[in-house]
Amino acid sequence: MSTLRKVSNSASRPLRLAVTLAMAFPSMVFAEPPELATHAHGAVNTDGLVVLKTADDAIKAELAELRQATAAYHDIYVALGEGFVLGINGGVTACVAHPTLGAMGYHYSRQDRFDDVTINELEPEVLVYHTAKDGSLKLGAVEWVVPKAAWEAVHGAGAPPPVVYGIALTVINPVLNWYVAHAWIWKRNPTGILMDWNPRVTCP
Repeated sequence: MSTLRKVSNSASRPLRLAVTLAMAFPSMVFAEPPELATHAHGAVNTDGLVVLKTADDAIKAELAELRQATAAYHDIYVALGEGFVLGINGGVTACVAHPTLGAMGYHYSRQDRFDDVTINELEPEVLVYHTAKDGSLKLGAVEWVVPKAAWEAVHGAGAPPPVVYGIALTVINPVLNWYVAHAWIWKRNPTGILMDWNPRVTCP
């Protein structure tokens, strides 16, 4: 546990990136992760919430398979043992929140999957955890991430973005310039399973 805390606090590159993000997006909130326990995509605005128009039921079977593939990661130490680390590509180590749309949480990623430009729906690049009432980290979502520059280097400038479950990944942070998509398969998201932000998630 102390090693994880040391990595998130002492690495200069994540710190520089966090400062850059804060300057570019002052409305976003970044917070340090808690200690680990021992053991849009086609959307409409409804009452202030952006709700996915595509029915979640249409991909229910596929999402059930995704849940099966990621169920073991409820135990964060299983994720760590399989190569997931706090942050993405050396940055984004803090809890990520939006001032009005909710939050995502803490991102744990595998560098080999980030470096691989291909998309595998059952092998997401990132696991997204949020803080539970007892202070522990709970798995809420998975995330697919592809750097836009790397994608276009393979598929050509201006190429259509990658797709998961029929939904195109989007760039929501121009500083990072990554294509991303989320699936809230372990934490209910009232705006839609495949939305990026979850209004039921907060950062401490």
